[in-house]
Amino acid sequence: MEQAPATPETEKEKRRKWILLIAMLLSLAVLITSIVFLARIKGWVGGSESSSLLSIVDDDTAAPEDQKQTLSFIDDEHMVDERCAAELEALLAACRGAGFEPIVTAAYRSASEQRELFNTLADSYMEQGADAESARRMAQKKIPLPGHSEHQLGLAVDLADARGDAAEQSGLWDWLSSHAWEYGFILRYPEGKETVTGHGFEPEHYRFVGTSAAKQIRELDLSLEEYVSMFYSK
Repeated sequence: MEQAPATPETEKEKRRKWILLIAMLLSLAVLITSIVFLARIKGWVGGSESSSLLSIVDDDTAAPEDQKQTLSFIDDEHMVDERCAAELEALLAACRGAGFEPIVTAAYRSASEQRELFNTLADSYMEQGADAESARRMAQKKIPLPGHSEHQLGLAVDLADARGDAAEQSGLWDWLSSHAWEYGFILRYPEGKETVTGHGFEPEHYRFVGTSAAKQIRELDLSLEEYVSMFYSK
């Protein structure tokens, strides 16, 4: 069967389709380039932080037993992982510059210290009449089991204003929620994410994840669990 001879109309239609295809490919290339550029200027790619800074420790997942840490004193009593010590010092200095009197109320805590803290609370419930099993369950609602506290990582701190006034505490926590990410810290248990984190809102508890990850988590309004699941799950 002989092919119908090309007509000006069919040639025009072919050119139109080719032009449309080329335009679509160019648009796609521009879109991809724009996304990559946006990701770079926002710091969404190319982060240099180790994934070990993003370890999840919760009621179901214990802190790594073989984790090696180098700890640094942040004050006379509290220590943190040296990877976040300088950033924490800078964060506390910025807090003071904003008119607050920040103090660290909790930082690194060993498994044995966590066990002692947990058992003390459980014993207090038993002294109030609870049996051993009930006392343990009640204690677990307030204090993680030994090995299941973020404080064991040395990357988590609880912060408060030394003046102790409720308004001062609220002011400090509001400031931290707006600025802590600049120093690589995130509000670990934010309000509205309780079903994801498994924890109630804790305005005083901050976790170091590195500046790149902290920026992404803030801009995307994610919890650490959501961030790890989105960017690091296989």
